[in-house]
Amino acid sequence: MTPAAALVALAAPASAAPSQWDPVEPVSALDFLLVLVIIPGALFLVIFLLSYLGGMMRSESSYQPGLAWRNEPEWFGGPRGGLDKVDEQPTVTAGDAPERGGASGRW
Repeated sequence: MTPAAALVALAAPASAAPSQWDPVEPVSALDFLLVLVIIPGALFLVIFLLSYLGGMMRSESSYQPGLAWRNEPEWFGGPRGGLDKVDEQPTVTAGDAPERGGASGRW
């Protein structure tokens, strides 16, 4: 007899019949409301308040949609020096080949 067949032959069905379970105490209405309504509602309220806390504390000097942008321009992913660093780099004319990189169509 193979080990797998022996295990199958020796296996017995589970014997967890509901008659063997411990009796369950009834749940009061207050416990029911506390677990299923009050605690989730309190968590929702805390998360809601924490997410809108920044907007409630914001001053009127922040940007409003439709108004002109009054701060310095941003360039995400640009050179570390910003626009001033780009102006310092030499420009490449059409006859000069860049040292590396580029997206020219010349092969």
